[in-house]
Amino acid sequence: MATDNTLLSKDWVLETRIKEELVSTYQVNIKNLMLEMSIGVHPHEKKQKQRVIINLEMSLEYPQNGFSDAIYRKVACYETLINEIKTIIAQGHIILVETFAEKIADLSLLDKRVLDVRVNVEKIDVFDDCDSVGATINKIRRKKI
Repeated sequence: MATDNTLLSKDWVLETRIKEELVSTYQVNIKNLMLEMSIGVHPHEKKQKQRVIINLEMSLEYPQNGFSDAIYRKVACYETLINEIKTIIAQGHIILVETFAEKIADLSLLDKRVLDVRVNVEKIDVFDDCDSVGATINKIRRKKI
């Protein structure tokens, strides 16, 4: 019985690669951004600011020509994003960490290169017997067909 080498054939590999659509992405992260803000449902939370930790992960379309020419406008600016998060906080009291995380996710998706975003917001001074309490929001941009 003859050995079937079809899967090992160079022609088969090339044919398969032509049909593949490879998408390159890159990740921008903000890790453990600690800020004070007015957040929570309870009356005492409206009177006193509390610390929150924000973690954000964004997947973005990889620039067509890569990063080799180091053009700043090709990359997502985490400094701008952090400043915008601070602007949200400055607008006043937010009742839910979920609402705050969603606002940050929506802000991130204003950049059309962002494919998906994951935002975690945790209040760290709520309970003595745990590190933090919070919520995570994930949003994915779906391409219209």
